[in-house]
Amino acid sequence: MRGRRVAVTALLVLATLFTTAFGFALWAKRQALDTNNWVDTSGALLEDQEIRQAVGLFVIDRLYQSDEVAARIEQVLPPRLDPLAKPAAAGLKQVAQRNAGRVLGTDAALQAWKTANRTAHHTLLRIIESDAAETGVSLQLKGLFEQMAAATGLPPSVVDKLPPQVSSLQVAGPGQVETARNLLDTFKTLVWVLLGLSVAAFAAAIALSPDRRRTVLTVGGCLIFVGIALLAIRRLAGSFVVDALADAPNAHAVADDVWGIGTSLLVDVAEGGMLFGLFLVLGAWLQGEGRRATALRRGSAYSLRVHPGVTRALLGTGILLLVIWGPVPWTQRWWGIVIFTVLAFLWLEWIRRQTLEQFPDEAPPRMPRRIRTET
Repeated sequence: MRGRRVAVTALLVLATLFTTAFGFALWAKRQALDTNNWVDTSGALLEDQEIRQAVGLFVIDRLYQSDEVAARIEQVLPPRLDPLAKPAAAGLKQVAQRNAGRVLGTDAALQAWKTANRTAHHTLLRIIESDAAETGVSLQLKGLFEQMAAATGLPPSVVDKLPPQVSSLQVAGPGQVETARNLLDTFKTLVWVLLGLSVAAFAAAIALSPDRRRTVLTVGGCLIFVGIALLAIRRLAGSFVVDALADAPNAHAVADDVWGIGTSLLVDVAEGGMLFGLFLVLGAWLQGEGRRATALRRGSAYSLRVHPGVTRALLGTGILLLVIWGPVPWTQRWWGIVIFTVLAFLWLEWIRRQTLEQFPDEAPPRMPRRIRTET
């Protein structure tokens, strides 16, 4: 018996470690390989005021480093004032810098930013997943440059004359594509391996345990612990990233916001695991021999025996309300709800059978005397 308990404990520890690793792998997969998530995250980045200001300053610096701006100003100045073209461009740049965040906060600028990110991500995945020649991938920001130029009184032709490298931001260089391709192949396999190992270890622990109900309760606690661990590691890693940029004040100012937005999907993964673990804990607790759990089963015995259809309908209604609420991503995914619904109804039938065996002739609940007197 002692050997079985040690084995169960070891399996639970391994399953917790595998699940924690799977949580990070799932976050990375959804963040890096899902174009819609990539675009949503990039949009959230630009909606942040500090990040938007930093991006705006980057665009302004690139735009006004070009001789095209000074040349355009020279065209509208009298010949004798040509020497003032560059000072005028510098003054115009200062005005543009003050208004950079406001300009990039418009719907048009946000749409241009999302379009650039969607195109770049599609291109990156196409190159990585194929045997195409190794070419770099850049974020084409011409749309943002046009928005900024228009906001500062410059014509669109100025942006058209800019060299391609000025109005773009490199995402991956030619030498990084092959490395990314190899990592992608390994990564796709790793996600499913970690999931399989996690499920197998938890299932083996439950099957081997002499007290399966208590082990299921422990599994729920392990999932809650995994969620807390993911959030804690995210917090510690974020502090490390921000501290590492301490010598770069401009980057340090927005690093915390970028990390928070970039890892928001990791929070979803952690909270999803914690919610599922909480359901497992509650379900296993309600089947226990504790005084409160027994009292709840006794109170529901009559309804479970006489009105089983009503109890099933109530459970289905609760699941629909969970879908409407949508507190975590898996409650908005069809596969997540299907799995949860199957498990929930299996649990209901299990606890119904247990309750009817324990309280086969339980009378309907009686109203408290005070309520009967008032009515």
